Amino acid sequence: MHRPPHLRSSALAATVAALLAVGGLAPAATAAPGAAAKHAVRCAGDGAAVATARLAYSKLPAASSFTKRVAAADGRVIQLGSGRFSFTNFTRADGTLDGAVAGPTVGGLVGSGASRTTLQVKQYSSTHAKDIPRTFPNTNQLSVLRVSGRSAVLRGFTVNGTKQGHLYNGLRIDRVRGLRASRLRITHIPGNDSAPPGETFGINDYRTVGSQWSHIVVDGKGVGASGFGVNSSRSITICDAVSRNNPTGMGFAFWQSSGIRLVDSRAVDNGFSGFNFERTTGAVVLVRPAASGNRYGMRIASDRSSAHFRIVDPKLNHGRWTVTLPKRWYGTTNRQRASDISLIVHGKPRPDLLRIVRY
Repeated sequence: MHRPPHLRSSALAATVAALLAVGGLAPAATAAPGAAAKHAVRCAGDGAAVATARLAYSKLPAASSFTKRVAAADGRVIQLGSGRFSFTNFTRADGTLDGAVAGPTVGGLVGSGASRTTLQVKQYSSTHAKDIPRTFPNTNQLSVLRVSGRSAVLRGFTVNGTKQGHLYNGLRIDRVRGLRASRLRITHIPGNDSAPPGETFGINDYRTVGSQWSHIVVDGKGVGASGFGVNSSRSITICDAVSRNNPTGMGFAFWQSSGIRLVDSRAVDNGFSGFNFERTTGAVVLVRPAASGNRYGMRIASDRSSAHFRIVDPKLNHGRWTVTLPKRWYGTTNRQRASDISLIVHGKPRPDLLRIVRY
């Protein structure tokens, strides 16, 4: 997807339009470079009905935990009513510890709206402080909610962090194919670093294929590490998402992932990088990204290969979009090439608006 030097502007404009059209992502109206987009954000799947049969949570057989109750869904989507679903403690399963799990028998979880349906671990109910790793590169395996197997639909609820006396993650999507997640809010998930084990995630998209996220808010509320994490996943689209107020980590953190498309996504007031890419491969497209109040707006590092980045109609800061490339990373030379990063405004290449910083 890297543009050859001889590609004409008309062909480039067609290429950009095609990129925007994939998955139903429409371009914004023409605006001055760096201006905020004046359009209603439309994302893939907006307005589509959930095809899988639904079942009200209240109709499920009573059980000793949320996890056991939703396991009786028999492949259907669970319709969560309004209210607060509180889980007691984190339970060990499949190498992780989770407040609740929506496993292979659950077709999905649909709430009554992010302001009406909340999932959380009951405050100070955890007995797993001793299970938090203390040394790099070990990662924190505790999450409020883990979704695995066939759970392909998530919509309309909040995952909320509560005080436990230790760090943990928010929503973990574990090896799911074809996830459709929309209108979710993740808040107050505690972390204290930009690297493991203190780096936790509001959202952790882990080893998924074909995930589509839309209309997402991840708000660290001043206690978060990294807001939206994507780890070893392929072919992911994130549309109309904001990750903010994570004072020690990233807004969006991509690790060892490929086929990434970000549309109308915003990283605001995060302690390290707004958009952070490490060991990314293949093509990465950012359409109308915005980054403000972060130490680095966009940062790329790899010890293996150089990915192809295309940044389309970004919101500029001081007249430019800045990409930071550390000179060394993981003990070796950063393999990411500046020549593999292009900036497009209104369908035309604008290298004059792209600022590369090395440190």
